[in-house]
Amino acid sequence: TTGISLPRPYYMADEDDERPFICSLPIDNGIMSCSDVPARREGGRACCLDKEDVVYRQSIGLSPEPLTNGSISVAGLCVNWNQYYTRCHTGSSNPHKGAINFDNIAYAWIVIFQVITLEGWVEIMYYVMDAHSFYNFIYFILLIIVSHAYTVSIKNVEGTHYID
Repeated sequence: TTGISLPRPYYMADEDDERPFICSLPIDNGIMSCSDVPARREGGRACCLDKEDVVYRQSIGLSPEPLTNGSISVAGLCVNWNQYYTRCHTGSSNPHKGAINFDNIAYAWIVIFQVITLEGWVEIMYYVMDAHSFYNFIYFILLIIVSHAYTVSIKNVEGTHYID
């Protein structure tokens, strides 16, 4: 072995990443799979080196990643550690600091309410499609149509006045 290990047990997007990476387990039919992990980026460019480059550089007494002036990484000349994440695991956090999930009935109702209000429902639908199945869009479309038809019918009943 080379003595090189990944920094985390599974891939996690950076904290400031707007769209977290959600991959589908092999038994599911989600859109994103483990092979779709994006390349590591530094300085706005995708990293292109691999662990063999690190092993070679260490064997000749250099630092693992090429540096200029001892502090700033050369754009693109960094190790793409993300290419070695090959297995999907259930993560320890959910999107938006844990606010969007179906882990229990309370959170599920909050997410369903958010979808019904049409606030960020497309993003939630994409998360579910990434993790589970492309055909989950049918659930979201039907949920919105039925909930809004129900809301319109309630509004019509409230506006009805009966005269004796």
